[in-house]
Amino acid sequence: MKPSLTARLTRTLFFLIVVTTATSMFVVEMFVEDVEETILSSELKTDAQYFTEQLGKGSFQPVKTGRLEATFLAQGEGEAVLPQYFQNRPLPFSEEIEVGDTTLLIIGEPIEEPSGTLFLAQDISIMEGRMGMVQLVLLGVAGFMLIVSFFVARAGAQYLVRPFKKLTLDVSNTVPSRSLSMGQIATDYRDREFCDIANAFNRFLSEIEAHIEREKSFVKLASHELRTPLSVMSGALNVLDQRQSLSAADQKTLARIRRAMQTMRDDTDVLLELARSEVTESDVKTIDVLGFAQNAVEELEHGHPDDAGRVELYKDVAGLEVIAQPALVRMLLRNLLQNALRHTHGKVEVRLTRSSLSVRDFGSGLPAHIAEELKAQDNASQKATSAGQFSNTTFGLLIVRLVCEKLGWRLEIPQSDSQGTEFAIHVSNLPGAN
Repeated sequence: MKPSLTARLTRTLFFLIVVTTATSMFVVEMFVEDVEETILSSELKTDAQYFTEQLGKGSFQPVKTGRLEATFLAQGEGEAVLPQYFQNRPLPFSEEIEVGDTTLLIIGEPIEEPSGTLFLAQDISIMEGRMGMVQLVLLGVAGFMLIVSFFVARAGAQYLVRPFKKLTLDVSNTVPSRSLSMGQIATDYRDREFCDIANAFNRFLSEIEAHIEREKSFVKLASHELRTPLSVMSGALNVLDQRQSLSAADQKTLARIRRAMQTMRDDTDVLLELARSEVTESDVKTIDVLGFAQNAVEELEHGHPDDAGRVELYKDVAGLEVIAQPALVRMLLRNLLQNALRHTHGKVEVRLTRSSLSVRDFGSGLPAHIAEELKAQDNASQKATSAGQFSNTTFGLLIVRLVCEKLGWRLEIPQSDSQGTEFAIHVSNLPGAN
């Protein structure tokens, strides 16, 4: 599951606040330490200047108090008389050292008159204690700021994402419809960018509605234009039949033409229903699929004599019966058989079981993208682009998939490789089934 924009913004804002807080604490720490060092060094240098003047006047006396120690080592004298922390250090020096629990700031400066070295040590333990307290306070402030920054980051992220959520909700509530207007989403956002997105989406909805309206108008026009010549041809056939001037062979041909006319009329109605995505329960019957398959084979063999004997029908003891519109079942079988016969020069096997039918050829298999499109019939995001990716040679397979969707049947492709292709259709609306 992908993370939400709110969580990502919260993490980003929190990270920025943490970095800012850490940088600020570091700068404050460096500033305080610099101030401490400046003050202490300035104090000790002032003391050193004072004792240097005393040495020049000859009135210097060693000093050792609770916080300050001053001593002078004349040139030539040994360092053994000095405290250990003054010994063996290159001159001049200025350092901060730890002696037990005491922190000392020591310096050593060479003196020209009288010749020798002045040593000073100042106890800065109190100042260091204060610095430790300051650091603890800074850490406490930093921790408090981090806690506050988390809630600030979360509240800020929610505030920033609020218009996104509103826009997402408006878009999600837009329900696709072929019969009703999908409406428009609100554009009353405070920020211009959100208004632009909402306006662009509304323009997109308007284009879709216009496209659907044109499609509905085209379907109505196609319905009228297709039924009119069929009615004319049907009337002409009735006139020929009424004249009673046809031979027995011509009467047989006339009956075949009439059946083909009725099949064309039924197929036209079914195709128009599929184009309108309508679901009707008219003409639903219990159908023996084997009989329909035999009729489909006979029609194909009559139209293409070279295909005679190529289709082999197999069924189990029970056979297959379904409750459906006959035109849909006939169209499904015809397109499956046509596709199989077109892609192989060998036999085509049709197998019927109690709850499924399969059509298998022994050709070179389906193109990979066509197989994927047919297998993705349950994926709504891929359905919308399927029709445009089917070529004329595979348009019958698109009809097969649409018929399966309309009947609620499940289409599978157990095999599609260089050894051939098998289409398996699992039916659901069986007689006696709940």
